[in-house]
Amino acid sequence: MLSLFSDIAQALGLAIDAALLKRAAFAYLASHPSIALAALAVPLIAGASEMLGKAYVLAAQKVGHWRLIASLALTGLVYLLGVVIWGISAHFLLGLGSHLAVSETVLAGTIALGYAPRLLSVLTVAPYYGEFLDRALDAWTFVCIGWGFWVVIGGPIILVILCAGAGWLVSAGVRHFGGRMSEPLLRRLRLVTPGGGHV
Repeated sequence: MLSLFSDIAQALGLAIDAALLKRAAFAYLASHPSIALAALAVPLIAGASEMLGKAYVLAAQKVGHWRLIASLALTGLVYLLGVVIWGISAHFLLGLGSHLAVSETVLAGTIALGYAPRLLSVLTVAPYYGEFLDRALDAWTFVCIGWGFWVVIGGPIILVILCAGAGWLVSAGVRHFGGRMSEPLLRRLRLVTPGGGHV
């Protein structure tokens, strides 16, 4: 258990370097698959950060503690699902291009590290610049993941762009439609949706 927390702490440190586009962060992850698994904590925290930014809405609606925690966890899981699906799609595309030297674990870890800018999602609730910041964080995340793919895959550039672009579309779709698909369950459990509404 202590080892797991140590790996997660190390992965969060690597995420900061990944956000700064430091090659060493992705190179280290590629050679340490256990850190790749721990890096999946980054999108979980990023999703919770997005929901935490809407805390004032939750407070105004007098949402109970357990429902607030469940909502934070749900948003984090939607982010994590996006990472997993992105990793699977990248693995599939690499298979078509005969570049399967990179494991699914490392691909998922690379994407997860690239989500580091989304840790700032808590700031996107701001009334004037929030929407702009949200789009900027999306662009920054895409650049981080594209760079990470370049480091761990090693080219060709068209394959890296294809993996990053196709995966981003799939991941964005999961994030967008994830809440809608789970709406019946959310209504039954009376949870708060990732969009900040109360169902």
